[in-house]
Amino acid sequence: MNKKREAIFQFLSVLIAIAVALIVTFIIILCVSDEPVEALKTFITGPLSTKRRIGNVIEAMIPLIFTGLAACVMFQAKQFSLIGDGSFLVGALATAVLLLKCNIPAVLAIFLGVLVGGIVGGICAIIPGFLKAKWNANEFVVSMMFNSILEYFTVFVLLNFIRDPGSGFVASYPVPENAKLSSFISKTNVHTGLFIALFMVVITALFMYKTKWGYSIRMVGKNPKFSKYSGINTFMVIFSCQIIGGFIAGLGGSVELLGMYDRFQWQSTPGYGFDGMTVAILAANNPALVPIGALFLAYIRVGTDVMARVTSVPNESVNIIQGIIMLLITASAFLSRTKHKMVIRSAKDEQKKMKEVA
Repeated sequence: MNKKREAIFQFLSVLIAIAVALIVTFIIILCVSDEPVEALKTFITGPLSTKRRIGNVIEAMIPLIFTGLAACVMFQAKQFSLIGDGSFLVGALATAVLLLKCNIPAVLAIFLGVLVGGIVGGICAIIPGFLKAKWNANEFVVSMMFNSILEYFTVFVLLNFIRDPGSGFVASYPVPENAKLSSFISKTNVHTGLFIALFMVVITALFMYKTKWGYSIRMVGKNPKFSKYSGINTFMVIFSCQIIGGFIAGLGGSVELLGMYDRFQWQSTPGYGFDGMTVAILAANNPALVPIGALFLAYIRVGTDVMARVTSVPNESVNIIQGIIMLLITASAFLSRTKHKMVIRSAKDEQKKMKEVA
């Protein structure tokens, strides 16, 4: 019963945070738009108005699923790490280097490209993970600083090893066509990476809730001291959860490159690591709910983009929604009184049942 009440509380927290964020956004729209009703209508219905825009929502959703899953794994162990951002970037870079420098058969090109991207993404998380596990270094600060190193490393490799001087802009040579993820919905760029993302959702959910290691990650996140005294290797759990998160984010970078781009052209992190944190928060750190969180964030982004092109409202409003959601959900005092009442009510119910049995 306590778990049920806790789940209800979590759901209500997310729901209220989303509602407050949307209300604030609507108030801003009313203040800055000459046609607020039309702007609101466009924001809500715009992503569903054409087949192409529906495709845009799904396209934007795919990388968010990967980084959302990466954040979920790390959040379950109470690791607030941004390494998913750097792993996403370098994972895509590794895929590009592999496919451009090695003559890989068409049958293996996609598989090896995505796999190498994931492995390199996991390697990127070794240093932040080790520093956290060994010396309890702040994972947020370390990962943020290490992401800067990864950005400069990416630019170095791009400019010196794979840049196409005839491209007209800073980008690599074209990725071989036999390694591209094909689109399966006409007049959109919705690619088969969607199925890889959904497959990873299933794998991550099974890992977190059906394996001993996943249980250890969740236990360390809830009470690291108790976990250590009960025999769980907390060092390896903390170290490995960041590597697993980096691996998933690296897969996402590879899939995004092969599905949406002809060349590697990122010179800085695309920001999907921070977005993944938002998705994980919306999903209450449950991998099975990550596609819903990713869909919501992708939908409001496409909605604000359509609204910005049709009306006078800037598309930066999506950042307001995203920021308020994170602020409200992560605030320790948010709905704390309501949660306290629920805990007391649950305890009273349990006490009443015990008296009835006696």
